Amino acid sequence: MSPRSPQTLVTQRAGFAFCLRFGLYTLLGFLVLYALQEPVVNPFTRLIATLAHVALRTLGAHSWVSGASVGIPGFAVEIKNNCNAIYEIGLYASAVVAYPATVRQRALGLLIGGSLLYLVNLIRVLTLIALGRYWPEGF
Repeated sequence: MSPRSPQTLVTQRAGFAFCLRFGLYTLLGFLVLYALQEPVVNPFTRLIATLAHVALRTLGAHSWVSGASVGIPGFAVEIKNNCNAIYEIGLYASAVVAYPATVRQRALGLLIGGSLLYLVNLIRVLTLIALGRYWPEGF
């Protein structure tokens, strides 16, 4: 067996520490989100439906929104808890917070990454509505 260099041990230790922090932050984050279902997760889900409605109206569609449901004539979706991207954002946030970076870098990463994940989910909802309306046999 060849002896390990001190640099290799430091790198492995840092990687292990990151994995440990990431796992802990993920567990804590999901527990917090689960505990805050009514005051945080449900309004977050309704906001996606409202933003989808606003986007559809802006694009000229005759859309409606009711709670976490949004639709256009001929098709509607109800955004469920696991389709709202909040857990994906929480997982991403756990990785960012666990990563060895400055507070400023972490904050910027959370803001940009979380916003992008939210935007991609909104686009996904809009795409599902369009596909459901114009390609119903795809469902």
